This record gives sequence, structure tokens and C-alpha cells, in this order.
Amino acid sequence: MIRVLEVFREPMANGGQESFLMNMYRNMDRTKVQLDFLTPFTCDNPDLKAEIESMGGKVFTYDHPFGENNNAVFKKSVQDFLANHPYSIVHFHSGSTYALMEGAKLAHDAGIPVRVVHSHCGGFKNLKYHVIKTLSIPYLLKYPTDYLACSDLAAEWKFPKSVIRNHRYTVIHNAVDTNRFRLDPKLREKIRTVLGVDANTPVLGHVGRFSLQKNHAFLIDIFEEVHQKKTEAILLLAGAGELEPEIRDKVKTLGLEDSVMFLGLRKDIPALMNAMDVFVLPSFFEGLPVVGVEAQATGLPVITSTAVARELPLEDLAQYIPLESSPEIWADAVLKAADESRLHRRNTTQEIAEAGYEIKAAARAFEQFYLDRAAEAGIRSDNSEAGQPSLASDEKGTEA
Repeated sequence: MIRVLEVFREPMANGGQESFLMNMYRNMDRTKVQLDFLTPFTCDNPDLKAEIESMGGKVFTYDHPFGENNNAVFKKSVQDFLANHPYSIVHFHSGSTYALMEGAKLAHDAGIPVRVVHSHCGGFKNLKYHVIKTLSIPYLLKYPTDYLACSDLAAEWKFPKSVIRNHRYTVIHNAVDTNRFRLDPKLREKIRTVLGVDANTPVLGHVGRFSLQKNHAFLIDIFEEVHQKKTEAILLLAGAGELEPEIRDKVKTLGLEDSVMFLGLRKDIPALMNAMDVFVLPSFFEGLPVVGVEAQATGLPVITSTAVARELPLEDLAQYIPLESSPEIWADAVLKAADESRLHRRNTTQEIAEAGYEIKAAARAFEQFYLDRAAEAGIRSDNSEAGQPSLASDEKGTEA
């Protein structure tokens, strides 16, 4: 068995990176490849931790608060951890260019033979981004052994031009489990009843961390316009995060408390997506959002920003609108899509599979990626191999 360390720069909850990896993990052959998880911050989702452990994985945290010193905390925590846990393959997941370049260097300095960096999103085109990307070039050319991305756009945002030009990166689809994410009219009726929403009520939905990237403030502006046109409309918000109190305050200020449901971290995302009529994702930046693929797998139209990679698998269920457009323009598009969805929603399972986003096939390819890299690096696939990690908790990395 090969053990791989998956490293996150952010707290672990139910974000897109975690969803991508858990979709793969659930469907891999764990007698061949086993995954462990590390964050310098917290694991905010006890159910996620329990599931990982039930499948033989470990969750390591340092429980630092997520705040102003994130980069320094990341560097120190990962450095300490790798000094005490000798993995042979380390895979860095982050929307932060700093975390990818610094993580790869730390893994190199720790003598880890396979160092994977994975771009899951884009970013803001501003001076700070330009400076960080410029500074990252020598690191990202020298220290990673492998480059993965959820889309071509995500790769272009994070990796040096020569990596893109020479096709040194691999796109790994944000595939979904179509046995879980699929249209189910009975489930739709059931969850709407639980939520107290009748069959004809327009229901908008969003699943994601309450963070700057997801642009919840603008989502509420859009919904305010929707509410003015359709007072019975409902907005479902699933997720948690540092900006949730701010968004709750905005909803209260606008008098929308009775129309916006804050659902927290949920295990029933497929059911919630069945209850929705349209999925709204006005992100400032994304690579290829796994929640967008999940939404389309349940037959939902996705209204998203032009900052998101135009690579969602079902073109007719994706509409891209500039963030510069007014909330009213967004609201009109959202309501039109919701009306069409209630009338013509279809089972998209076969289409998702044909587009290459079915999880079982994707997980086999992901698993084979690790096995191939292990073979190339001379890593023995048994538990006696010297590079396998010591999993005992210690004061420098607490097993969550």
C-alpha cells in the first residue's frame, strides 16, 4: 500500500477541495493507495474526520486560528510535520499560490521524492497577484515533481508559462458520484416538505464556504432583486465560514430573514440540490467548481460568473455572467432558469458520464496516477517500505 499525505492550507470543512478529494477517496482501491490529511488549522467538520478514519485515513491538525498569519503558520506547521512523518508522496491542495510553492519547497527539503501541486482555482488579477505569481516562478519550476489542475484556467492562473506551454500539467476532472448526485423527484418533494417549501416556489441555492472567493455579499444583492420580482422565492445557503456573521447581518438589514435559509454544514447536499430550481455561483474566481458539476448532475442549471472556467460539462445548463453586470441582470437570468428548470428538468446521469465526470472512472485514474508516480520514484507498495509515515501523534502535529 502507498500512503499519500494530502495537505490543505485552509481549515478542512466541506469546501470544494475537500469534496473533490473525498469523492476520489471514497471510490479508490484503498488497499493500493491510502490517503492521510493535514491542515495547519482545524477540521471544522467532525463527520468528515470520522469518515476519513473509517476508511483507514488519518487527519492531522495543528488547530491554529485561520487569520492574518496564515502563510507563516502554514510554513512552520508543514515543516515541523514533515520532519516527523516521512511520507514518500505529498500532495498540496490550495487556492493560494504561496502554499503551492512553499509546500513544494518544504517537501523537497524534507527529501520527499514525489511532490504534487494542485491548482483548484484562479484568483484576482491585481498587483498582489502579479507579484506573488512572479515570485513563485522559480519555486514552481524547481520543486514540484507533478502539476495537477481542475481546469486549464486553474493551471494558467497558478503555474509558470513554461509549464503550460510544454503541457507539463494534468487536468483532473472534478468528477462526482452519479449514484448520489442525480435527479430524484421523490427526494425533491420530500426535502421541500421538510423545508416548508411548496412545489411552485422558486428556490435558489448555493453550496460553499462563506469566504471572500464565493462572493456571498453579491449573491444576497442578486437575491434581493429576485425577491422584489418574486416575493415567495427562497434562497438556500449551505456551508460555513468566517464571513457567515457578516452575511447574516446583511440579510437581516435587507429584511430577508424569512426568505434566506442558512443551513450550515450538511451531509444531504444531493437532497438539497434536488430541492433547488437553480444554482447560483457568483464567485470572484474558481477553477472548475465541483459544486457546479454536482448541481448539473442533479439536472440543475448553473448561473455563474465569467471568472469561473467555462468548462462545466453540460453547456446548456451553464450560463456565465460578468460580475460587472447589475444584480437585476443576474436576477432576470436566475428566474428564467428557475422557471425552465421546474418545467423541463431532466436526468443528466448519462451525459455527465459521457463527458468524463463520473467518479468511478476518475477515481481509478487518480489512483493510477499515484501508483505510477510511486513506481517511477522507486517507492515500494508495501507497509515495510522505509518511506511510509509514522502515524503516531506528537506535540508537533496532533491527530485530529
